Amino acid sequence: MVMRDGDDSKVRVDLSGVPETMLWPLWNRAIEHTRVDRLIEDPMAAALVARIDYDFAGTFGRPSVLHAIRARVGDDLIVNYLRAEPAGTVVALGEGLETQLWRIGNDAVRWISVDLPEAISTRRALLPDDPRAQNMSCSALDTRWMDAVADGPPPFISAAGLLMYFQENEVRKLLDNIAQRLPGAQLYFDTIPPWLSRKTLRGLKITRAYTAPPMPWGIRLNSIPAFIASVGGLSILTAATFADPFPRRMGLVRWLSAVPPIRNRLAPGLVHISVNRRCQ
Repeated sequence: MVMRDGDDSKVRVDLSGVPETMLWPLWNRAIEHTRVDRLIEDPMAAALVARIDYDFAGTFGRPSVLHAIRARVGDDLIVNYLRAEPAGTVVALGEGLETQLWRIGNDAVRWISVDLPEAISTRRALLPDDPRAQNMSCSALDTRWMDAVADGPPPFISAAGLLMYFQENEVRKLLDNIAQRLPGAQLYFDTIPPWLSRKTLRGLKITRAYTAPPMPWGIRLNSIPAFIASVGGLSILTAATFADPFPRRMGLVRWLSAVPPIRNRLAPGLVHISVNRRCQ
């Protein structure tokens, strides 16, 4: 829910649980936008953070580059997809307050934002209407969004910051539905390792003011190929750590991520897969 403060220039958002997490990457993208060596240009995120009456720093702590890396990698993948499909369709699952639509520089894209009703309501209240965009108030596990894109070109599907909130069987079912129904589609998502998943299930304190929601699904980086193969009909294009795309921004982590046992057991992942096309 979005409410106006007495100062008309400020708005308050009443979010909790998983929906509140949409403010975390927004904050980190806004901070990234202020850097000289920024990875993304996101003036809309910066404007939103200035407009929302919320203690971002007190809640989420020190800014992190991880959300900016995830966003930049997603931006680049979508731009590449749209070079091949200039009027293609992007489905953003669990999009929250992501501003990717306005960063990719494509006027012909069809953009479908899929999120829970509370998140879609917040998105509608805070982000501008856009003729390219359509909002769908439903879970990413709901197949209605697949119905909406089944007759068009193979879509690009982004599930950034989402799948870790599902159970493994739910992730498997989602991927299976995509594989069965959307041949030629691409999917981008990130993963967390099992140790981090376990910490969130016990109540991971990010700051004194904020405890991360439970994230049931964790997977080791070197287990991703077998997991994807077990679904069937999918091919891995890339499976990288967050240190791989922009190592200079990751400090010591860039060196630790180069050590296979550490990389495989401890590192979060950025995964890009495709759905195999059916033989005619």
